[in-house]
Amino acid sequence: MSGQDLSQPILPTSLRAMSFTTDPAVPREPSLLREPQLAAWAGFRVGMSQAISVEMGKHHGEHAALAMILKGRTRGQIRSRGEECDFSPGPNSVGLFAPKFDVSWTRWQCEPGAERFVVELDFADLHQAGDLEQMLTSRRTLRQNLTLSDHQLASLMRLIANEVREGSPHGALYATSLSISLAAYLCAQHASGGRTPTRERGVLTAIQKRQVLELVQRRLHENLSLDELAAAAGASRFHFLRLFKNSLGMTPYQFVMDQRIAAARQLLEKTSRPLVDIAAATGFSSQSHMSTAMKRHTGLSPGHWRRSRPK
Repeated sequence: MSGQDLSQPILPTSLRAMSFTTDPAVPREPSLLREPQLAAWAGFRVGMSQAISVEMGKHHGEHAALAMILKGRTRGQIRSRGEECDFSPGPNSVGLFAPKFDVSWTRWQCEPGAERFVVELDFADLHQAGDLEQMLTSRRTLRQNLTLSDHQLASLMRLIANEVREGSPHGALYATSLSISLAAYLCAQHASGGRTPTRERGVLTAIQKRQVLELVQRRLHENLSLDELAAAAGASRFHFLRLFKNSLGMTPYQFVMDQRIAAARQLLEKTSRPLVDIAAATGFSSQSHMSTAMKRHTGLSPGHWRRSRPK
């Protein structure tokens, strides 16, 4: 990030900051995120830093956490819970730290430009997580695995990292859905104890579906949240995600995006309004966000779409 002063921490001192405790005498990895990027993110707490070669003593985390190298080559040695691992993380490597983890010693060798990404699984960040929070904290425990290789988990982490880095242009619905999907995947694949969570087989009732679709159409221009959509259906957010996917064959975010693109196409065909006004009227965070979404879905930019309409 050009022009950015990496000599001082940029992470905010608000509740969005990570809660890990480390030896204050150890140099901190310079953050690559500014406060507006963190403030715009509506999921689990995250940190993205320039990975540096460092040796440190004990550090502790109250909540479970995930860590991965986004860019560059690194080699690490970690001693935790009496076990020591020595590894070079690959593209699908994720470190999974169990709740209330303790690391007694760490050494990292990192090439210049390496980047580290951390997600702290603190359910206070998801507020009304409801049954998902209970599932993860009461009935099942995440198994610590600092050298985990999991393509799906790494892909979810990269999606979150890209969204945070770009300032969360896809909004709260996308951010919260990503975080809940990450937690649900972890619970299903990397937890032990209690009963294994089963996949929700039900669907939205006709009334639930109508209420949700009416809300989307009525407030398409706004930054809709998963909380609001789930409330319209009278379901927890976790179950709403399952029920919606079972009912419509897509996620709530994908459905909302399809509706926004359809509405934008109508305005492009029937009006001469500026593109920036159309983007705002259909709920896109910016004109560039609308352009990217339309080109991905239709193969045409808004300008090309308008020029191709019948005269």
